[in-house]
Amino acid sequence: MEKVAVYASFKNNSRSSIDFILKQIANWCFMKNYDYTIYFDKVKNCCNLNNRKELNTLKEDIKNNEYSKIVIKDITQLSKNTYHNIEFLKFLENNNCKIESMDGTDLCLYKKIVEKFNKNKEEFER
Repeated sequence: MEKVAVYASFKNNSRSSIDFILKQIANWCFMKNYDYTIYFDKVKNCCNLNNRKELNTLKEDIKNNEYSKIVIKDITQLSKNTYHNIEFLKFLENNNCKIESMDGTDLCLYKKIVEKFNKNKEEFER
């Protein structure tokens, strides 16, 4: 059984909505045979990663090699800000931690596409 961390954030969600998402996560981890720990934040701003206590705790645990993989429901669970998402993906990469999205998005490909877009944009603007 692989030990993983799960990260979720909620903004203005009802208790039943949060329970539904947590049940989806539990079912996913059961199907994948994961031993999981959930980190979740109730957020005021979906774009800001600074005031997320559980995300910061998770990052410290990753730095301490407690997890080699995290699971998210989808990329918006991190942030709606693409720049912050890429920075977090780089953090994971630098700490030898993989990420798995329950919606099937290949987040390594997501990161490559955004980085390529930004590189092309910078060249175009010169």
